[in-house]
Amino acid sequence: MARSTKAAAARKALVKQAEQQAAPRTRTKSRQDKPTLAVRISYHTNERLSHANEETGLGISGIVEAALVDYFDFLGIPADAEPPRNPDGSRPKRERTVKSRTRRAKEDIDDVAIAPRITRQTDNRLTIACLDTATGPVDILETALKAWLLRRGIPLYRRTPGT
Repeated sequence: MARSTKAAAARKALVKQAEQQAAPRTRTKSRQDKPTLAVRISYHTNERLSHANEETGLGISGIVEAALVDYFDFLGIPADAEPPRNPDGSRPKRERTVKSRTRRAKEDIDDVAIAPRITRQTDNRLTIACLDTATGPVDILETALKAWLLRRGIPLYRRTPGT
């Protein structure tokens, strides 16, 4: 009988501790108004992006933001552009990049998923660029990153030590 009372008391203490830990916490940091851009980029672009991150220290989001801003300036999309609205007031859907289904060996390297945070302004410009060029965000990001990396002199492949 004594064991069951001890077990019940221990169980009750654990339940009380779990309830205290699960209590809603107040947010100490305000949420930024930065949407997440979830895309898949090629393995080689991801390697170059990692190399650029090591060299510049901007971080993945900083590099993606800089590349997209440079590309949108090249396309002539104004910085304060707002995408056109649907009659119901919602934003238009972005054009999607066509998925090509190919049969590959399991050893082939697949695309890498990244999800950098970009500013609302860059997100609006991305939507306009997708509508203007009739391409998806994946194609636009790949093009922007490749141009930005080329302009910064980031090599296609890392140099091997000793060469």
